[in-house]
Amino acid sequence: MLPFATRDPVALFDDNLVDQHARHLHGLVDTICCDSPDTLDAAFARIEAATATGHWVALAAAYELGYALEARLAPLRPASATPLLRAWIFTHGELIDDAGCEQWLAAQDDGRATGLMDLSADLHVADYLTAVGRIKQYIRNGDCYQTNFTFGSHGRAYGQPARLYRKLREAQPVRYGALILHADGCLMSRSPELFVARRGETLTCKPMKGTAPIDASPAALTASDKNRAENLMIVDLLRNDLGRLAPPGGVAVPALFEAEAYRTVWQMTSTITASPVRASLAEIFRALFPCGSVTGAPKIRAMQIIRELEHGPRGVYCGALGWIAPGGDFQFNVPIRTLDIAADGALRCHTGSGIVEDSVASDEWAECRLKLAFLNRMPGDLRLIETLRFDGNTLPWRDDHLARLARSAAALGMACDPDAVRAALDRATAPLNGEHRVRLTLGHAGDIDITTAALTPLVGPQTVCLADEPLDSTDPLLPHKTTERAIYERQLAAAMARGHFDALFFNEHGQLAEGARSSVFVELDGNVFTPPLSAGLLDGICRRRALREGFARERPLTHDDLARASRLWVGNALRGLIEVTLAD
Repeated sequence: MLPFATRDPVALFDDNLVDQHARHLHGLVDTICCDSPDTLDAAFARIEAATATGHWVALAAAYELGYALEARLAPLRPASATPLLRAWIFTHGELIDDAGCEQWLAAQDDGRATGLMDLSADLHVADYLTAVGRIKQYIRNGDCYQTNFTFGSHGRAYGQPARLYRKLREAQPVRYGALILHADGCLMSRSPELFVARRGETLTCKPMKGTAPIDASPAALTASDKNRAENLMIVDLLRNDLGRLAPPGGVAVPALFEAEAYRTVWQMTSTITASPVRASLAEIFRALFPCGSVTGAPKIRAMQIIRELEHGPRGVYCGALGWIAPGGDFQFNVPIRTLDIAADGALRCHTGSGIVEDSVASDEWAECRLKLAFLNRMPGDLRLIETLRFDGNTLPWRDDHLARLARSAAALGMACDPDAVRAALDRATAPLNGEHRVRLTLGHAGDIDITTAALTPLVGPQTVCLADEPLDSTDPLLPHKTTERAIYERQLAAAMARGHFDALFFNEHGQLAEGARSSVFVELDGNVFTPPLSAGLLDGICRRRALREGFARERPLTHDDLARASRLWVGNALRGLIEVTLAD
């Protein structure tokens, strides 16, 4: 089973900001996946049939569902691997308090280091500025008043899903959180925005438009002409949408221009209600979906512009994510601040903002970056490691170590100040005499820890053995030297207890990878080879220099290759290249 998939799907919808409770759905009995507009009515009918017979439903609707619900937009529906609608039918939907929610998440947590890495935007800032300029031209031409423009980012998640969600909960307390663990991956949302809720015959929408940094004044946000105009456009749009479902006079706005505080931003919200509403789930979605706060106004023209300018499908981002209770009451968020994680850990997330006539493109870009800041506020579980050799005078390969440290820190979202690292190394090595092992670790916030120990010479010929556990070549942490090293420590301890210098790992495909503390070099027919990075290994300092200086070339290596090797070396920055023999 891949790390972000499950054989036992569950859903959790939590509020750890106001009401401090969660809805826990479990006991899966059916799954609905709608990929085509032709099966959409049947999917909604199955969902309502399930709730009519006492079942709970977790629902995830992609933004692109909106193209299937509106005939004028149908020709624009993009080809996408993301289903239009997914639903999971459960027997139970327990209401638990926040302590119970945290207890359940903790019970799923196996302690593995967990986080996000390799996060990268799909859109360059120059392309973003161009798109905003196009939207403003459309506004000046009278095509629209506002368009919500978004872009995607991609990266990888590593570790354990429940642990990652605990980190997101801590970093971003919200009213409309969601976690769905399913057979193909997981959805995690820390949304502050309600799309629509039904209680009896009353529908409630709470659009969110207008953002300011948390250190700004909330009064300034609610008094801002730009933010008020942006918010009011969406309120009017949603009043019109809700008016399609309620009788005349049935739509009200009980709260307008309210500021809500979150960890990194203030958000402006308004509340709109409609009653009495006796429409079916399909009718409600046809009237309201997608939420006007994530399209613009007028909605149809804004969605056409979005389709023209955005570079790919949004997926569940800006769609709907929530639960339906037996009998038909429901609550759906607008899935912003949402991660869609595949079974292997590949992730997608998006961000965006509403563009109006007086929008400043550079400010909108900054707002988008601000909205993604919560991903970098999660506490880190691991530290980066560099083990350097001090030769009595200098650290010979220091620059190679610092370059690798900086690359790994960037990939893992860790702060790294090269000047601070150099200064710390200088202080640590200043009092040393003779050869020493210098071990540096770097924390998520850029904090540095250094220990030193005298380097004892190796005595006599060295041997290596085979590890009895394989490495997983798909593990995204393998290219980085981190404190998540349990498998290496186990196998190295076992090897050293038997008098060996190191233990050599193969991966799940039977390819030679690396030693627990060294890179591996094999001589075959007079040529020296080392495994490629694709086998799942650290790009060791000694390995990189051996390749650069022409000592070795990369090649996949098998058990048979190792058995017939005429010579064998292992190498690391501390000891250099050591010729070894493979123990029987």
